[in-house]
Amino acid sequence: MYMLIFYKFSELKVHLIPPLSKCIYNNRLEILPSKDWELESIHSLDILEMIREYLTFVIGWRSDFNVTETWATTKIKHAKLCQIYTASILFGYFLKSTTIRHQLEMSLVDPVDDMIMNSYKCGRKNLVFGHTHNKIPASPFDGTKEHEKLISYLTGFTSDSLAKCAQPKSKEALNLITKHSFALFGDVESENVLSTSFATLKRLVLEAIAFGSFLWDTEEYVKTVYTLEEIN
Repeated sequence: MYMLIFYKFSELKVHLIPPLSKCIYNNRLEILPSKDWELESIHSLDILEMIREYLTFVIGWRSDFNVTETWATTKIKHAKLCQIYTASILFGYFLKSTTIRHQLEMSLVDPVDDMIMNSYKCGRKNLVFGHTHNKIPASPFDGTKEHEKLISYLTGFTSDSLAKCAQPKSKEALNLITKHSFALFGDVESENVLSTSFATLKRLVLEAIAFGSFLWDTEEYVKTVYTLEEIN
């Protein structure tokens, strides 16, 4: 499963961040190049708006930052950064899961959307190896209207339903998240304080969100070939 996710990143020409210890120069953590555009390109406009709000909430980044503010020094605990990265993987998984669910439910309401269901059924096995990066079926709605519909749809979820959508379905996927985070951060409970920039924090979060989205794709694909151990 990990190699399939790695393949998805290679399609974007984005290298996964190496162990953080290799990204520290003069006691400062920096990750270059940022690859923000590539990592954002897999998401629809309405999802990108949700991601921007998430970035503001978790790291204090704002879309109106200028260059000086983007590269300004900020400090964060090693353990806190690991928590944010792992939570962002789950957020990416959640976004993909709920978006697919939303569009499938809409297809049952609007006959025009039958093509979405057919496209999903026919393309399920190509989620990982298809040539198109964004595998979320196209919606007949666009712009603000669709964003409002998606937001409205999510606000109708109970807290239990929201948690379920963010929870990987298989133990294999959950173990993959744990091992990947450990490989990246090493001692995940370290209280060391890192000096970095908002640009690097944003890069970490965008990668984690993409990782979660690709994890959803991969899990769905692998389930068509192997039996995965479901989480009760």
